[in-house]
Amino acid sequence: QADDGSIFANAEMFAQMYCHSMATFALAEAQAMTGDQRLEPVVTRAIEFSLRAQNRNTGGWRYLPGDIGDTSQLGWQVMALASAEQAGIDVPPQTWTGIERFLRSVRRGNQGGLASYRPDGPASTAMTAEALYCRLILAEATGVAIDEQSAAEATAQLMASLPSRQPVNLYYWYYATLALHH
Repeated sequence: QADDGSIFANAEMFAQMYCHSMATFALAEAQAMTGDQRLEPVVTRAIEFSLRAQNRNTGGWRYLPGDIGDTSQLGWQVMALASAEQAGIDVPPQTWTGIERFLRSVRRGNQGGLASYRPDGPASTAMTAEALYCRLILAEATGVAIDEQSAAEATAQLMASLPSRQPVNLYYWYYATLALHH
């Protein structure tokens, strides 16, 4: 872990925030599951790095701290933050408010259940799965219920695109499995 709390080591620029959020997620989940307090300082510093990296205007994360954001990066950060909370590490309410703001910016579809990669893009099934899972986590973190009509629209899209041998989209399968299981 670097002095600034990041956990991406020598990753290339486009992989840094992915590496950081995935490593933070794994460590926070381990702390939450085991109660091993030796992990707390590492997880706390990693979460502090994530909080500083969030774009204050859009509520998102992308490749570099403060970038405008994309749904793909957001999902990993949301999972890391939720696991950190389960481990007893506070996540400020304004962080969750920012996440909600970003998720609103990528909403698509008649009911707002579909989602795009970036605020200016078209809906995709993979981003819909990830955004639905993020909205479900957000609902748990804030106590604000998810909109049932948008959840139904997202679920219908996911159920219409169940995994098959062609085309293989492991990213979509991962988030669709999490969202539908949740």
